Amino acid sequence: MDPINNSIKLVEGTYSPINSADVLLSLIADKIKFHNLQILSSKDKNHPQVMHAEMRIAELKASRDFVTKLILQARDQGLHMKIDGIINIEMFKQN
Repeated sequence: MDPINNSIKLVEGTYSPINSADVLLSLIADKIKFHNLQILSSKDKNHPQVMHAEMRIAELKASRDFVTKLILQARDQGLHMKIDGIINIEMFKQN
């Protein structure tokens, strides 16, 4: 079976810095929460899935810090932010 690809627009629009913060930081926080739950539910803390989740949390925290800086910069300069978030979904059989 060939992979099936789909895309959805998760976020699209122009936002004030405060609304941008609500959208972007909420998405990042939800992903961090998801990975924390994966870690908590694992009995083997050395499992590759746990190690991957810990790595993703660190990456997401760095992204959160970067996004926060962008939001503060936009606020300080009186700018709005255009956000375009597309999620690509591929369905396939795993061997």
